[in-house]
Amino acid sequence: MRKKDYLEMLPTAILMVGAFLLPLALIIIYAFEFKGRLNFFSPLNLHVVKFTFYQATLSALFASVIGFPAAYLIGKTNFKFKGTFSALSSIPFVMPSVSMALGFFTFYGANGFLNEYFLWPLFHVRFEPLFSLFGIIMGNAFYNFPLVMIIVGGALASVNPIYLEAARIDGASKLKGFFYVELPIIFPAMVSAFLLAFIYCFTSFAVVLILGGARYATIEVQIYMYLRTLLDFKNAAALTVVQLSFVFSLAFVFSLLKRGFGVFSQEISSSKSKFPLWGYFYVIFMGIFVFGPIFSQAFAGFWNFQKSSFTLEWMKNLFSGQMDPYIGNSIFYAIFWTLIFAVSSSLMVMILSSISSRVIQKKKMHLLDALFTSPLAISPVTLAFGYIILEGYVYITFPVEMVAIYTVISFPIGFQIFSSAWERFPSFVDDAASIDGAGFWTKLFKIYLPILKPQMFSSFLFSFAIAMGEMGATMVLYDPRFPTISVSAYRLFSSRHIPEAQALGTLLTISTFIIFYIIEKPFLTEK
Repeated sequence: MRKKDYLEMLPTAILMVGAFLLPLALIIIYAFEFKGRLNFFSPLNLHVVKFTFYQATLSALFASVIGFPAAYLIGKTNFKFKGTFSALSSIPFVMPSVSMALGFFTFYGANGFLNEYFLWPLFHVRFEPLFSLFGIIMGNAFYNFPLVMIIVGGALASVNPIYLEAARIDGASKLKGFFYVELPIIFPAMVSAFLLAFIYCFTSFAVVLILGGARYATIEVQIYMYLRTLLDFKNAAALTVVQLSFVFSLAFVFSLLKRGFGVFSQEISSSKSKFPLWGYFYVIFMGIFVFGPIFSQAFAGFWNFQKSSFTLEWMKNLFSGQMDPYIGNSIFYAIFWTLIFAVSSSLMVMILSSISSRVIQKKKMHLLDALFTSPLAISPVTLAFGYIILEGYVYITFPVEMVAIYTVISFPIGFQIFSSAWERFPSFVDDAASIDGAGFWTKLFKIYLPILKPQMFSSFLFSFAIAMGEMGATMVLYDPRFPTISVSAYRLFSSRHIPEAQALGTLLTISTFIIFYIIEKPFLTEK
């Protein structure tokens, strides 16, 4: 690798070593300092570990069950609004976790939209899954089913039709063709989708904290409890080591499976297969039970559930200063600092991922590729724990910590976006510009920026949305002088100011919708 390449990679290397690897290494070192005195499986820790495995397995299975039909529809069938369906089905995964959890409360709560305006008036029954294991499973599954849809749908779309044609020539029915031809081909994708969903469910934080609470604490929530409530760093370290060991093992298996096919493929099949009858029932089911919480949260801040009427009362309370004591600061400060953190981290992700992905693609540096993607497997709560330990060695302020953490957790998304772009980049254009004597800055403004403008826009907005909704690390390191929207919404919810929490969640949800629409506009425009 040339000296120039080293210099281009240096800023990203500093970020990954200083803001990612170092905090994780400090956790391991801190754990070893106890010299065998860590009780990894005390009665409480053992219960938490067992429950985490149990709920993550059920949640990932449920996500697979509801995600596979969507994968089949976008991968194998043809219908007019396939692009819109595919794009809208991805909304849950890009939603801030606090908005998704509040949306469940708004829709499935005792006085929520589903019970108050549909089930009870029509059937005189109520469906109240909140604050239960089933509520956590539903929340995690609905939040992560787009992973199954994208991964398995991409695998189905890429199956060579010649295999099915050969099977049908040999007399195989459509059903047999699927089970004996397509299923074995896409099975690695199905396993990978399950593993990835399992990892996200295993490290779920906001959904479990809001829909389950301490009674249904997972490893992630219990680590937060140890750090912020009990100040028990010893047990926090023990659970963190258990979580890191298991998640890294799963991530390694996932990376092996990923090499066999395009896990991140979002290809939409051009198949002309007829849209099945069951597909209509599935779309209706998704529209009610999955999109219901999302879209109801977008209106909850303007709705009085007791009077069943439109209101601006909750927004007025939110911005009048009445809620400031419960937030710990002004709501205007929460919006201001959220924007500062989100914009700063998004700019860093956009710049660093575009440069590093170019060098890695050009030099085929697969080891660094894996390293730069690895933050996907690390929970923000774990990373924040590392920063608490780091504070004992280096003076670091809360705003710097937040920008660094938001950048690290968003970086893999930007890196994947630009990696795909550089793979398709017309190298002859670069070569021709070099032959004509164009320098780096000339190529940057005349070639790279115009061609990669969509990727730069997407990476910035994806990172911005992630930072806007991040809650785990922010709550672990929280400093009331620098409030954020997501933590403020949770503090309002936990202090039983639910209408105002829903109002703040509404603002966050609408902001996410706008970002999502900008990113996915090409898919939402049907041809």
